[in-house]
Amino acid sequence: MNTQFSFFSEADDCPGDSADPKAAATGSSALRLTVGKDARLSPAQLRFNRLLARIEKVKEQMADLETLADAYRPQYSATLTSLEDKKQALMRSMIHKLDECIQGTGLTAVQKRIGAEILCDLTEALAALGDETMQVLHDKYSARSLRDKEQDSIADMRDVMEQMLGQPLKSDEPLDSFDAMMNAMAQHFKETTGDDQTQRKATGASKKPTVAQKKAAQQQEDAETVLRKVFRQLVSSLHPDRERDPAEKQRKTTLMSEANVAYGRQDLVALLQIQMRVEQSGVQSFAQLAEEKIEAMTLLLKQQAAELERGLHQRKHQLLEEFDLSWSDVFSAAGLRTRLLAQERVLQRELSVMQQDLLQVQEAAGLKQWLKRQQQLMREDEKDRARRFF
Repeated sequence: MNTQFSFFSEADDCPGDSADPKAAATGSSALRLTVGKDARLSPAQLRFNRLLARIEKVKEQMADLETLADAYRPQYSATLTSLEDKKQALMRSMIHKLDECIQGTGLTAVQKRIGAEILCDLTEALAALGDETMQVLHDKYSARSLRDKEQDSIADMRDVMEQMLGQPLKSDEPLDSFDAMMNAMAQHFKETTGDDQTQRKATGASKKPTVAQKKAAQQQEDAETVLRKVFRQLVSSLHPDRERDPAEKQRKTTLMSEANVAYGRQDLVALLQIQMRVEQSGVQSFAQLAEEKIEAMTLLLKQQAAELERGLHQRKHQLLEEFDLSWSDVFSAAGLRTRLLAQERVLQRELSVMQQDLLQVQEAAGLKQWLKRQQQLMREDEKDRARRFF
């Protein structure tokens, strides 16, 4: 069967930077295997083409995701950052007013206690953002310093982790921070997984490999051989020291850098795209590989597609956190606009309430009424928590 790679004009004269996900995704379709009119693609060749399409789709999704995030980020920052700054300024104004009133003589002991509780809540929130002045003010009024509260949280977290693991956490460093706790947890899973893998390897070594296992191992070896072959061909063709023309030398230096990155990622598609940009004949001869070699290449593509999909999932999660979105939110232009408007309305309402509160506490009578109302809200909140607990 005379199988070859089909070439499209946009792939033949692709002068742009291959780091562009859109360009890379478009170019992968040019690697598709084709046959003559009276022939049919084999199952291995069909799988190869399907995986190329899968890789292209994931790369397009990643590019669209980044384009949307880049377009939305300035609007998000301009809208919400200014509102958050106003909110923090109002919080500081309320903190200083409460500090002043608590130090004065116009409030009862109960009213001062309530005011101190509110002040501690507000200063704790700002201290978490790195405001050391607020940390000092919090510790001035709180029976438990922020450092003590953090250690309590770490101890609670450690108890939960050790109950889950069924054994104490071990670490070479003091477990006195959340980062240290997470490092210890990661080390535990790494050691546990490593022991399991060692045991499985030891168990498997005593068993004779099956036909399927031998075939899979051979395909993996063939796949790595193919990858090395393509890379070596590129190194030979692109060696910049062999070029005298400065422009051509720079072009080959850039392509060689791209090839090194692609080989490090085990990215067969990117290597083949670079090869098409260098010399079509190399890719055409590569297309004449035997069926088992195409299966080996398909294994590389399958691994690459899985890695890209994991990367896409991880990037989505990062953007959801960045823009304070939930998994139920639709990451689209319309969905982001809807979410931004909702967040803006919430902050605007909070600012309005805070401004009214700050205005009310300027007078002694208004301050006492406000503290009484806050005490009622605290009691209602405690009742709600108790009901949820039981």
